[in-house]
Amino acid sequence: MGLRRPDWLAELQGLVAVALVVLAGIVVFNVVALVAGGGVVARVPAESVAGIAGVTDGLRPGVVVDGDVEVLVADPTPGQLVVYQLTALPAFAVGAAVLGLLWSALRRARREDPFAEGTVRRLRLIGWVALVGGTTAQLVQLIASLELTARLTADRAWSTTLDLAQTGLFLLVGFGFFAVAEILRRGLTMRTELETLV
Repeated sequence: MGLRRPDWLAELQGLVAVALVVLAGIVVFNVVALVAGGGVVARVPAESVAGIAGVTDGLRPGVVVDGDVEVLVADPTPGQLVVYQLTALPAFAVGAAVLGLLWSALRRARREDPFAEGTVRRLRLIGWVALVGGTTAQLVQLIASLELTARLTADRAWSTTLDLAQTGLFLLVGFGFFAVAEILRRGLTMRTELETLV
């Protein structure tokens, strides 16, 4: 009895479906935790909290508190909850859109000819969603993080950290899908040319 030859399109489609379920579970868990009374954790500048900046108690010599500190809002306002959700949900939404489109493209490729113009268009769409959507999501999250910090400090101080790794990942995924679409487009062109010669 021989081993089953793997259908890598099916394997990837199943993996993408699992990733979508896990992503949905994470989002639902976070939203339910917040609605159920979970607190909001944000980063604020140390100098905005009286007595924190420059503190050395409990630290080794030469080490002082500087930069940002994490604060917990145990009973956040509805506005703070909305802004807090905007610090993470846009990236999850873009990730879900990319995974959903990829699942659909894999399904179509398994049922029909993968070297079709429709597959190339769908892969390009995934690339655009990753590039434009990912960049936009990062911008929304950055603004939301700045707004949340301003809402939590008396002097409306701003503080945030730009996640360049996440931005780079979205760019890599977007350009990666453009490249795969181009490979398929060239293969489709070559096959069409060969068919005209035969």
